[in-house]
Amino acid sequence: MQELITAKQVDTLFLALAIAGPVAGAALAWAKERRLLTGLLWGLLLTANWLLWRLYNAITDRLGLDTVRNLLVNLALFVALGAVAGYLAALRAKRRNASYGAGAGGGQTSQH
Repeated sequence: MQELITAKQVDTLFLALAIAGPVAGAALAWAKERRLLTGLLWGLLLTANWLLWRLYNAITDRLGLDTVRNLLVNLALFVALGAVAGYLAALRAKRRNASYGAGAGGGQTSQH
């Protein structure tokens, strides 16, 4: 039985997105007159996706697809990466909220 989508096709798609993502993110940020670096960083998430795909395949090739060890290694890896991403997102949100209250008058305007 032949697969509908092969691993090679997915790898090619992810590689194309990894290359186009940062360029498209930067271009969209520039077109909307926003921070170019922010758009580039959002686009780099597609590059990170490709790297994680490659890492997942390397682990699976080494440990075997249908093994408990493979499941546990990949689970630990992605839980750790999710925890780091969640921590960084919470830290960014906390810094953003703290910056709104900074400055003269605590960020509040007079109603008079």
